[in-house]
Amino acid sequence: MIMQNKTVLITGAKGFIGSVLCRDYSNSYNIIAIDSSALPEGRSNFAFVKGDITDNDLLDKLCGEFRPDTIVHCAGIAHQKLSMIGLDEYFLVNSHATEHLAKAAIKVNPDVRFIFLSSISVYGEDKLNCPVSEDAVCNPSSDYAKSKLDAEKRLIKLYDAGLLKKLDILRLSPVYDSEWSLNLDRRVFAFNKLAYIKFGSGEQKISAVSRQNLADFIKYRLNQVKDSSSCNIINVCDKEPYKFREIIRIFKQSEYQPNRMVLWIPLIFVWFATRFVGIILKNKQSWMYSSYDKLAGSLIFDNKKMLETGFNPKYDLESVFLENK
Repeated sequence: MIMQNKTVLITGAKGFIGSVLCRDYSNSYNIIAIDSSALPEGRSNFAFVKGDITDNDLLDKLCGEFRPDTIVHCAGIAHQKLSMIGLDEYFLVNSHATEHLAKAAIKVNPDVRFIFLSSISVYGEDKLNCPVSEDAVCNPSSDYAKSKLDAEKRLIKLYDAGLLKKLDILRLSPVYDSEWSLNLDRRVFAFNKLAYIKFGSGEQKISAVSRQNLADFIKYRLNQVKDSSSCNIINVCDKEPYKFREIIRIFKQSEYQPNRMVLWIPLIFVWFATRFVGIILKNKQSWMYSSYDKLAGSLIFDNKKMLETGFNPKYDLESVFLENK
């Protein structure tokens, strides 16, 4: 049963984040879902469009037909290893398509609210002053992060021009769930999950966000009625960051992750390995160096702005992975 008349367009509807938004929101809003893949069988409680977000004509037609009140833009190319995706393709999908979608929505609804899922990777990893706040200087090191920051700038430019009146840019810390936690796995697992690896002391900390906390926060923002123009950049994280050694402990106790031995690797070994590979792959040198930074230091993001909205995250790593134990 539709409880509200608000029409919400969700891109990337079959993705890791978009799928849970469609599931959780379909009884509260009129959902228009778009994805490049076909809709799974048995999901008919919202309108679904199969298509590519780089198809400008499709975006124009979609916005013209449904006139969305809100767009939650989840679609895009996620961060890929090394040179699997080129810079131009990242920018085409993650930046240019984002700008066109916003412009298409503005044409049919000048008061549309645009929620863009960006990434904390836009800050980069070099000389960060933790916890990293939203006003920190952005210095992205990967092509993926550069494309996300470029999309942010294009949306802010539309806002500054008075065209896009309601804009939320959500900079997501690594998103996880019991069924997918790759961004955390990379910090604690050896190849093919043959063992856990504790890098250095294991006291390093990382901010992350439960997929359900993210879905709940977006819905919380949707329900915060604001008639005035606003542009918000918000770091989205769980309430507290996690120590690497705590991630290992929780994973070992979880039914979702294997119980493996823990190997200790001194950080100096990692430093030499990333420098050696960086010398060989010069075009990916900054990315390799940033990989060391991710393992050697803490990556904590200031979520004060998120909490000041009144949102209270209900989930954390332990409740997500151990609640069924």
